[in-house]
Amino acid sequence: MSKNLVFAGDSPAISLPVPAGTRSGDPVKVGGIVGVVDGDRTETVNGVKYGAVGHPEGYAPVAPDGTYSLPVPEAVSAAGTAIYIKSDNTLTTTATDNTLFGHTVPVIDRGVASGATKSADSGGAVGRVNVRIARI
Repeated sequence: MSKNLVFAGDSPAISLPVPAGTRSGDPVKVGGIVGVVDGDRTETVNGVKYGAVGHPEGYAPVAPDGTYSLPVPEAVSAAGTAIYIKSDNTLTTTATDNTLFGHTVPVIDRGVASGATKSADSGGAVGRVNVRIARI
């Protein structure tokens, strides 16, 4: 289970081939499936196997639903904002040439909503929002 999980989904993670260097908590798009990696990509380095246990080389468990705290560089001004995934597996608010990944949702704590909006990133800081994965 990735550390950036906010609310668990109903579906179990699916073992899918993911790009080299993919780590737990990263958003990914594999074919028509979008999700968040639930364990590091399985790789063999100097004869030692690293990553998610029980998955083939180059694969990782991918959660196809749930809500995660994820980096989005642009400003997000409202809950329910559509978030898209680009071909390099980074997230954006730009729909053109990208695939719907999910929508921003707030977390309510003691009557205060947070996590669904943010300012644009600046000075190298990467802001995060809570994104509920869309079922496509």
